[in-house]
Amino acid sequence: VDEYQDTNLAQYAIVRALSIDHPNLAVTGDPDQSIYGWRGANIHNILEFEKDYPEVTVVRLEQNYRSTPRILHIADCLIKNNSKRLKKSLFTENEDGPPVRLATYATQKEEAEEIADRIVAEVDSGHRRFRDYAIFYRINALSRSIEQVFRERGIPFQMVNGVEFYQRKEIKDIFAYLQLINNPRDDVAFLRIVNVPARKIGNVTVDRLSEYARSHGLPLLEAARQASQIESLSKAAGGNITKFVSLIDTFSEVAHGAVEATIGHILSDTGYRDLLIESTNPEDQDRLANIEELLTDANEFDMQNPGAGHLESFLEERALVNDTDAFEGEADRVTMMTLHAAKGLEFPSVFIIAVEQGLIPHERSLPTGLEEERRLLFVGITRAERELQLSLTQLRSFRGSVNRVVPSSFLMELPRSEMDTVEPAQSYSYQPTDDFYQDDEYEEEVFEQRESDSKSQPFGIAGITTATAIFSQANDSEQQSADDLPNVDPGVFKIGMPVIHPEHGPGKVVALSGSGKNRTATINYAAGAGQRTVVLKHSPVRPIGS
Repeated sequence: VDEYQDTNLAQYAIVRALSIDHPNLAVTGDPDQSIYGWRGANIHNILEFEKDYPEVTVVRLEQNYRSTPRILHIADCLIKNNSKRLKKSLFTENEDGPPVRLATYATQKEEAEEIADRIVAEVDSGHRRFRDYAIFYRINALSRSIEQVFRERGIPFQMVNGVEFYQRKEIKDIFAYLQLINNPRDDVAFLRIVNVPARKIGNVTVDRLSEYARSHGLPLLEAARQASQIESLSKAAGGNITKFVSLIDTFSEVAHGAVEATIGHILSDTGYRDLLIESTNPEDQDRLANIEELLTDANEFDMQNPGAGHLESFLEERALVNDTDAFEGEADRVTMMTLHAAKGLEFPSVFIIAVEQGLIPHERSLPTGLEEERRLLFVGITRAERELQLSLTQLRSFRGSVNRVVPSSFLMELPRSEMDTVEPAQSYSYQPTDDFYQDDEYEEEVFEQRESDSKSQPFGIAGITTATAIFSQANDSEQQSADDLPNVDPGVFKIGMPVIHPEHGPGKVVALSGSGKNRTATINYAAGAGQRTVVLKHSPVRPIGS
């Protein structure tokens, strides 16, 4: 049995049953590379193999033929912090190679540009080919900034086990709304979204509407305005179509403003965001991250194009991106993929971006899945043959918000004195404004810390220890504050309600979304903290007077 560390309960039971009648069993696996617990893999299957089969012979394959000693040392320093593992120490007879780089950048744009510069310089010098490079990230939404810079520079790349940002279903759905708003005659966009999210407009209704449009020479949206006159439609079907038309008209009225605001209305008013927030499907959580990242993309566009009425330009630029995506060029390309997809592969030079708290380790993994997150980073590190760079930023625009970054706690476990540390060219200070959406998936204590009393002290490499200490203290203090205050039912919050936060002070609820444990509130704070969206169940925010 290969990859035994990734077996689930059913597979374990099958192997166990077969071995009763046929006690000749050989398995291979590495507990340090068990990274699929989220889909049922149980690391205890391999950790307890010797208990299940007491007469087993264990052969440890500790010599590594891929990576340099420096890369293996970094990996070993990281993974030895896990308690659920079989002790081993990797070694290699390869040359030392260059030191592992630990780079801090001011923003993710600087991160992407520096990576692009390094790759182009090495390729132009003849030392490397594009296919020698790989860029890893924890979740797919992080790829957008790298994709954008690579397109601008003409650097060929490919996505492995993933879809390029603008080709993802949820992004295409939102773009279809924008396209229909911009061009009411766009029947392709109409057909894509008329029942997305589901609004009881089935295929039969769409077929009858389409037939009416053809017979009267009308675009579908214009035909939909006449739904009450279409005899083949039931009263209920006609009513549902009329509601959809009203929704599009509402979006058209706000589309003369900022693109980010238009997308925000679409996500909220259609219920698209709520469906993803309330879903327990991990894939839907990734989709939620992607649509929030689309808000970041739109915000960046708005900042570059101040004023109103730029929706058409936004769509034109993204259409050019999609044309580029469809081009099939040469096979010599930089590879981009998630850390999960990287398992089993190897590259001469590897960049792992966004090594930041809340991303790696991922916020949904804390605290129970911390060891698997550490194994995931270990897998990424050990994909590198000769060159490895880990990077983080001081500020990251992500999922529609700009946040001060907390370096990954895993960086504290690495021998930084043995690494080549790179400081940013300049440090940024940032105070959020009403223009930015706050990520509604982050636990409150994570992004509260980012705006703590450390905000005047940029997180450079030299400040990583301080950042980690602050992170720990903030978690402790926030937890204490939450425990000392009485629980507030998320259902009591209303739009317009004055509230107070222990860190940000007074504010007002301007929007609500979701229900129960997933209920979120968007709050405008009066003291310069800007607009933030929080998950109420995890937030110390309270109605004033409670």
